[in-house]
Parts: sequence; C-alpha cells; structure tokens
Amino acid sequence: MSFDFDLTAPFQTAFTTRDQHEHRHKVRPVQIIAPSSTQPGKFRLNESALNSVLGHSACANKKVVVISVAGAFRKGKSFLLNFFLEYLYNLHKSQQSDTSLEWLTDDCQLHGFHWRAGVKRDTVGIWLWGEPIMIESVTGEMFAVLLMDTQGTFDNNSTYQQCMTVFALSTIVSSVQIYNVVDNIQEDALQHLSLFVEYGRMAMEQPHNFGKPFQQLVFCVRDFKNQEEYEFGENGGTDFLDNVLQLNPEQPEEIKAVRELLREYFEDIQCYLLPHPGYKVAERQSFRGHVKDLRPLFREELKKMVPNLLGPHNLKPKIVNGKTVTCRKMIQYFKEYAASFDGETLPQPQSILNANAKLICIEAAHEAKVNYCRGMDRSTYGTRMMSEKKLLEAHIKHGITALNIYDKCPKIGSNEVRRLLLEKLQEDINAELERYKRLNEAKRVTGCASAMLACGDSVFLGIGLGSAASGAIAGAVLTLQAGVVSLGIVAIPISLTTLFFIWAYVWTKPCFEKITNKNK
Repeated sequence: MSFDFDLTAPFQTAFTTRDQHEHRHKVRPVQIIAPSSTQPGKFRLNESALNSVLGHSACANKKVVVISVAGAFRKGKSFLLNFFLEYLYNLHKSQQSDTSLEWLTDDCQLHGFHWRAGVKRDTVGIWLWGEPIMIESVTGEMFAVLLMDTQGTFDNNSTYQQCMTVFALSTIVSSVQIYNVVDNIQEDALQHLSLFVEYGRMAMEQPHNFGKPFQQLVFCVRDFKNQEEYEFGENGGTDFLDNVLQLNPEQPEEIKAVRELLREYFEDIQCYLLPHPGYKVAERQSFRGHVKDLRPLFREELKKMVPNLLGPHNLKPKIVNGKTVTCRKMIQYFKEYAASFDGETLPQPQSILNANAKLICIEAAHEAKVNYCRGMDRSTYGTRMMSEKKLLEAHIKHGITALNIYDKCPKIGSNEVRRLLLEKLQEDINAELERYKRLNEAKRVTGCASAMLACGDSVFLGIGLGSAASGAIAGAVLTLQAGVVSLGIVAIPISLTTLFFIWAYVWTKPCFEKITNKNK
C-alpha cells in the first residue's frame, strides 16, 4: 500500500474536547484508505486525513477506542454508525452538562456517515469520523472514541483480495469489530475470520505473547426473522451464536478450526439480533433519517444494544502488544498495518505478525533513544566545555544503556525486522553524538577568559588563580619598567576587576541565550 496520497480532507472545525455536540454539524467523515488512481487494484493511505483526525494536541495523548463496522455491501453499515454517532454525542453532552442522557427522541434526525437505499455501493475504502468523540469512562479517564466505516465486502467492483484487505485492516486496528450481517450468520462470514484464527495461532506460539491478539468481535444480525426461537437483543443473540458455532462432522476442517478457536483469540465475542427497521426506512428513497419513521421495535432494541457496546462502563481502549494505544500512536499503527497489505495479494498472517514485531521494535528504539538523550543531557549539563575524552565516555555509557533497552524488547516475528531497526537506532545515536559534539564545541571560549576557566575544575578557583596571576604579572611589569612599586600595587585590583567582568560575561552569556531561545 502506497503513502503518497494527498487528498484534501473535508473542512474540519478547530478541534476542542468540550461542547463537541454544538459543532458536530461542521464535522464530516474523512477517507483514510482509498483505491489508487494510478495503480489499479491497490489502495493508498491518506496520511493528511489521518493526521487531521488523530494528530490534534487536544487528543494526541488520549487513549483511543476504535469502533469499526464491517460486512457485506449495501447492508446498512453506515446507517448503523449514525446511531452510534447520535448516542456518543448525546452522551458527551450529558457528561459535560451533568444532565441525564436522552437520545433517539422523536424530533431527532440522523446524519453523519452518508448512506442511501439501493443496490449500488456507497462506501469505498475506509472512512473515519472527522474527530474523536471524548467520553469519560466509568473510571473518570477521558477516552477518544473513533468511529470507522468500511467498504462493503464482495461488491461488483472489488476483487476478493481488496475486500479481505479492508476487512483485515479494520479488524486489526479496531477495539470493537462489529460484523454486520443480514438475517443469519452464513458460512462465508465465518470463513472470512479464518485469517485471524491463523494469525492468532501464530501469535500465541511466539516465545513472548501478550495474551489474546484481538479484543472484541460483535455479530450484529440485522432483519432477523426467527423471533419465535431466538428473542431479539443480546440474550437471544448469545443463544443463536452458540448454535452457529456448534461443530458438525460434515463441516470442512477450516470451518471447524474457526468454530473451535475463534473464542481463543478474541477477548470477547457477542451477538445481537435486530428486527427489521421498517418499511419507511428500508424501501423508500425518501427516508431522511427521521427517528420517528423507524419501526418502534427496532428503535427500542437499538436503545438497548448501543449503550451496551459504547456506554462508559463498556468502553475499552485499543491494545496492541499488551499496551494501550493513544491517538498519536494510532497514526503510526495505521501506517505500519497499511504497509503490510497492498490489495493485490491476500493478507497473510505472517505479514500481520511482522507488522506487530516492527511496532514493538519501533517503540523500544524510541524509548532507547530518549533514554540516551536524557543521559547525555545530564552529562553535558552546564556552560563549560567538556574534554573530548569525557564526552566519549558519556556517549559509551549511555549508548550501552540504550542498546540494552532495545535488546530487552519482546522477540516476535522476523529477525530481519529487528536487525534493521537496531541499525537505525545505532545511526540515530551516532547522529545525536555529533549533535552533542557541536553543542560542546559551542561552549569553547578564547583568550584570557579561556585560560582563566582552565585554571581549575572549580570556576571560583579559576577566577582566583587567573586574576591573581594576571594582577601579579601586570604589577611586576610596571614595577620593573617604571620603578614605582605603588603603580604595580594599584594595577592588581584593576586587573582583578577587568578579569572578573570578562568571566561574568562568559559565564552569564549562555544563560541569557537560553532565556532568549525560550521566548522565541
């Protein structure tokens, strides 16, 4: 997947974590994965759009919760996401104003992700809502909740490889993958999950594993008709899913493996059964999102399902390799995972594993470099120039510490990935050494001030010895030449005063430079 895509994102309001409900009408979804216009069959990553959503300073360090909806095309994924938007914005408003939550009222009109009735596909690639919605969790911590819409699988315009690429990418980056199906969970829906079962098996067999590789999978069965046997909602969905995942001797081995191991590799699997939304919604082009047009039973089931998935007590941030992910880190994760897939070939479990291994190494290398720089900052602190020997000793000491930090990161995936990033870390450390050499050289002073500071390790000792020596020499010269002892005596305090001002200038100049640089 290439990264030279520069689609201009839709207008984004200046992001703020307060009163998001008031400006939601200005926010639009942005396309972050799109088909390549120059390379048919491939996808491109829109980095500028990704940064516009996740890179704002107000949310960059917040833990991110990624809610994705995937499934067959023209089955109402975007439509479902608009209910999520409605709930999250009203929840945000109620938390900010400390009032009770009200949503899906009769006067409400759905808007956000674009949807339409018909048989032509409406979503291409992967889209994110234009801003994360800030929700306070039950622990009091603020989470950035991100909604993701995906291209429908197996339409008439996409290859099987492209469909699986979108499905795989959305599943890997999401905290909750909602698998949107209609009427039933068919065998092909389970077969699409075989990639993740195989990856889960591979990941769990690594010398160091971080537990189950995937978080939450939710089957959302729309337009369910068998209400006599299974009731709508979560309870009926649980019974229905247990029946679907039962083993049968006639099933192919691949399907058996999915049924046996799916729960082994996802932390939580749920199923919800939803009724038909009503004739006005599904069969009329004139539907404009008015909640009052929804079938009352559909509306009531949604009011149960959505809080169960997105309520403050159920929100869980994205976890990769055992660590929670912030918005800033999610940008890097998108890039690495997108680079693992090109849309021309089927995603492979080994590719996902290597992408995870690279993310681990990148994070370890960053930590190692930061540790090296902090150590060197402490060693070179002060305004006096260090000797080259001492500078190299500090470099070796903190360099070894940095390499030890990198070496301790979990070893998974390809050794080649680990080796390449180790070489990059060593290059970065050597580049930092050159920077510290330049900074050290800038501390060099010349003339009598240099000689004065060189008189001893203590600055004050240098002042005393340098001043006394200079004064004595001046006094002796004057005495011998003029034959007047008193002039030599007078010259001593004059020389001391002069050298003191020289020292004061040399000593305070860097301090003033630091203050000036901070104010710029």
